[in-house]
Amino acid sequence: MLRVCSKSEFEKYINFAYELATDLTKSGYPTYCDGIKTKEMFVERSLKAFERETEEMLLFEQEGEVQGFIHYYWIPEDHYLDTTGFNVNRAMEQALSEFLTFVGERFKGYDLFLGFPAENKSAVNFLAGQNFECIESDYNNTAFLDKCNNIPESNDLIRIGKENYDSFNVLHKQIEGDIYWNSERIFADLDNWVIFVKERDGKPQGAIYYMDALDGWFEIFGIDLNNNEYHSETFKELLNAALLHAKSRGGKVMTFFCNEEGEEAAMECGFTCIGNYRCYKTHLE
Repeated sequence: MLRVCSKSEFEKYINFAYELATDLTKSGYPTYCDGIKTKEMFVERSLKAFERETEEMLLFEQEGEVQGFIHYYWIPEDHYLDTTGFNVNRAMEQALSEFLTFVGERFKGYDLFLGFPAENKSAVNFLAGQNFECIESDYNNTAFLDKCNNIPESNDLIRIGKENYDSFNVLHKQIEGDIYWNSERIFADLDNWVIFVKERDGKPQGAIYYMDALDGWFEIFGIDLNNNEYHSETFKELLNAALLHAKSRGGKVMTFFCNEEGEEAAMECGFTCIGNYRCYKTHLE
């Protein structure tokens, strides 16, 4: 059974909820198995569900026992629905089924996104069986910047601002599809982004873009390559530029999700693989 969770109920089960969040086979994304996020961060983020008007915590019970917690949020103006915690001890399929029924009635017309580790086989198999579209299957990588030494420096990249944004825009338009951080949203929020572009003969060949998370933690949101043609040297040059820049700002860690094609290059640049991330999407009719 799925029902709205009260703050006092969640506080009663905080240790259990965090235990689930640190088990790749029983949790969703964002993961707390990445060596970055702490229990304190988990508790702080979870309690936002009881403070914000566009977030809610659900409690999942089976046979009278608490089995999990689902923390979800929505962006009304974008008809966007996502979870920031989907942590279930057992009967994951039942929890997902009940959640889909719950949000299907309340958020008609929204796009629902659900992210899970590939290790959570119950979740990914259920979603695949429900004809969810898997829009992303990437490797989750972390770079601990104090261990990244002798990072090669490139003088062949340009920093993007509003005055030269088109150089990035040309690349990002090629891949953005239905991702949330499209060209328009990034431009409107450009003060919070660091973007580097590699050009050749005045034409953009590749771009990397990242932003702050908190407390010295940075996240690369993507690397765009012209015509989606992979070039390992360009890929590594862009990665190293982001790592070096983040480190110069006093950064501690950097997160990067990439596909199988770029994983070897990420490892060569000093990243450590945390696991495989799957993102599923459906439209709630």
